[in-house]
Amino acid sequence: MKLLLLGFLFLVGCEKAQEVFVREELLNRPPSESCSECHSRIYDDWTKSRHFFAWVSENFRKESENYTKLKCLPCHAPLQVDELKKPELRREHRSEGVNCVACHFKEETRAMHGPYDVWSPPHPSRRDESYVRAGFCAGCHRETYKEWREARSEKSCQSCHMRVVDYTWIVDKFPFFLLHSRKALHDHSFPSLKAGKRDIKVFFRDGKLEIVNVGIPHNVPTADQGNPRLYVSVRVLYEDGKEREIRRVLSPSSGNALVYLRPYSIRIPNPEGVKGIEVRIERRLAWKRVREKVYEEVILPVRTP
Repeated sequence: MKLLLLGFLFLVGCEKAQEVFVREELLNRPPSESCSECHSRIYDDWTKSRHFFAWVSENFRKESENYTKLKCLPCHAPLQVDELKKPELRREHRSEGVNCVACHFKEETRAMHGPYDVWSPPHPSRRDESYVRAGFCAGCHRETYKEWREARSEKSCQSCHMRVVDYTWIVDKFPFFLLHSRKALHDHSFPSLKAGKRDIKVFFRDGKLEIVNVGIPHNVPTADQGNPRLYVSVRVLYEDGKEREIRRVLSPSSGNALVYLRPYSIRIPNPEGVKGIEVRIERRLAWKRVREKVYEEVILPVRTP
């Protein structure tokens, strides 16, 4: 019966139908589980994300000195995320971290916002182009956003960290998905992508080993909080059989992270006698203890005739 009524009211006018089917509790900052009723796939992705663990992470609890560093708290439980603005700290459901409502509900319109123009009976919806711009992430990821601006890249944060994973219904509850067409579904797990050989190039020239970030349009590693690291291990092999080990640790706190297209140089002793250079680069994310291999290769010297 409700479905027939919905169809009738849709013909009469979407706004009247909205008034009948709107669920007021969805406009009062409910827990994210309420959103899972209609957006289960997006919800499941989000529960795997760092946004989901933003408040309850043990690393954050320690870094915020048991939530006493007030300047750190708003980005880990934001009230409302807006383009280029630092958010305010919310009161309710802080354990959910950066939750659905924080990103999608706007108090000024009393509606859910997103990148699509859709009609959604349970709550008012508004199309908002800020969701496809890097500035939407800038309120919390300020340093990384600044690095991205300096890189002058055409890629946005979303194009890498919210890639399209399917073309389907973003509403997956019957009968409401019947009111929508298939659309690009973006990854809401916000993966911390790992650089690889296509992103990092290593050269040996003029007596120096140069490591260049050619594929990531911000510093590697990058962070506004925490201290992720790159571990560079260099083993220099000489023609006379001797070897030399060189190690470097690159991190945001040390100010020596790999800037986009700017070489990081390591001077190699006795470069004329080099037979080859073994290079291994590993990363350790701020919230992990284990290292992951990023790059490994043997660099051979180029001899001029």
